[in-house]
Amino acid sequence: MKATLLTALIAATATLTGLVSKVETASAAGFTWNNTWTQPAISSGFNADPFQQFVQQEGIALPNSGQVKLDPSKLNLKYDYKVSVDFINEGASYRNQLAFNATGTTNSSGLLFKDASCNESKCIMSGASSGLKIGDGVNIGTIAGGTQLDLFLKADGFNNSNGNIFGTQTASNADGLQHVVAYAYNNYIILGFEDLYGGLHATGNLNQNSDRDFNDLVVVLDIGEANVRELIGATVPEPSVTLSMFALGAVGMFGLRRRQTRTSN
Repeated sequence: MKATLLTALIAATATLTGLVSKVETASAAGFTWNNTWTQPAISSGFNADPFQQFVQQEGIALPNSGQVKLDPSKLNLKYDYKVSVDFINEGASYRNQLAFNATGTTNSSGLLFKDASCNESKCIMSGASSGLKIGDGVNIGTIAGGTQLDLFLKADGFNNSNGNIFGTQTASNADGLQHVVAYAYNNYIILGFEDLYGGLHATGNLNQNSDRDFNDLVVVLDIGEANVRELIGATVPEPSVTLSMFALGAVGMFGLRRRQTRTSN
């Protein structure tokens, strides 16, 4: 049984506040998803156990998620580092894809996970004939200091090349909603994604009743201890302050079960 979200947030109090912000104005207009990208080599063996406490229960809305909104400008690396991304868990009926974009000193982009669904029973959702095991990961390569990173999820991209693309920058998402939350923990950054469109919009997308649990893909981003420390700064919040901040949102929890059925391909 996973620890409750509140317990996980308490465990992260030493690093959380310096990373997150409520900035919503950045644009991701320069990012283009390339459907010809191929799956990079996958390695296994990353110890994902300590990070499972950050995986929200299926269908339970993350309380006060706006308080853990990722500020994309804070993913700017100060030091060179060989960056990697590891799969922690997922609770999606969709078979999502994940890509990255690097701009600045290093300019590159590419696919991270062609099929970010889970094929083992330990995940929230499982049953895909292909996909990932907990602890599978990929290397992006060395990213030079002065580079900004961003990650993007394509909803059901394994089955639908025209799936909705959601990133860390709220203003660039077609539904205008937050689709990524982030935590700093043990010198890593944890990213949780929400893959369902959340409202009517001029693009023609229909409301998919997004359950706002941000567990449709959970990954760990390794950008190196020195870079994480630069991101979070020297400010360490009092545990009671952080606890109170998230306790206020706990009363807003609700559950919505997925109606889609995952298809195997």
